[in-house]
Amino acid sequence: MVSRTLSTVVAMTAGLLVLAEFFTNDRSIDALGLYLVRTASVVAAFALVLGMVNVLTVHFNKITRHDKGWVYSVVLLVALLGTLGAGFFSGGPASVLMQTDIFETLLFPLEATLFSLLAFFVITAIYRAFRVKSFESFLFVLFGIVVLLGQVPVGAVISGGLLPIFKDWVLDVPALAGARGVLLGVALGTAATGLRVLLGIDRPYVD
Repeated sequence: MVSRTLSTVVAMTAGLLVLAEFFTNDRSIDALGLYLVRTASVVAAFALVLGMVNVLTVHFNKITRHDKGWVYSVVLLVALLGTLGAGFFSGGPASVLMQTDIFETLLFPLEATLFSLLAFFVITAIYRAFRVKSFESFLFVLFGIVVLLGQVPVGAVISGGLLPIFKDWVLDVPALAGARGVLLGVALGTAATGLRVLLGIDRPYVD
């Protein structure tokens, strides 16, 4: 009970001090807030290292026990340790080995392959979404087709140049208004969650 109370007090105090940095011009509070942020960065770095050690331990045990899919664990460990070693001995992430040989030759093609596979899932999702079952889904399909046709040259040809103009209006007015409403809701939810953590109502750091 004492440790939970102490961790709550420490978290609330640190959070309020960092928040106060944005509302005051006091140099001592600014320096203290900056110190807390840098301390959190150091803690996050140690957490990253701890996560890497956990990954190594879990997959090494999986290999030694020959669990199902242990070959993929071998590939993961070889890739992890190889990339880590290349970064250490080549001068860091900005080196030619990391940027050209690893990122452009290996990582970028793998990401391109993954996104090309995701395109098929997106197409199937669009097919499911474009099935008209109500008036709202009809409007969704209608505006979707308008935007799609407005993006390609054939849309301008068959409409005499009206579809691209209407497409721009859809994206700039109703779609942008909806996106801003969603972002406003996300911002309010984030602020409410932050206040609950700062006031000790929610305590994720003691769970």
